[in-house]
Amino acid sequence: MPIYEYCCRKCNNLFSVLRSINAGEHGIECPKCSSNDVQKKISAFSCCSIGGNGAPSSGPSGGGG
Repeated sequence: MPIYEYCCRKCNNLFSVLRSINAGEHGIECPKCSSNDVQKKISAFSCCSIGGNGAPSSGPSGGGG
């Protein structure tokens, strides 16, 4: 499930919501002020993977020689 970012138009709170791709835009509520007047933000996806130690890794895994 993707994480979508929203901005509340009432209090300017930025928050993230984990939603199914098939879920509609209705029912999104600001966790700070409970307003339904929210706007989905355009956000870049991460092109890096999680390394073996749990840290982000943008390069190939394996040892250097």
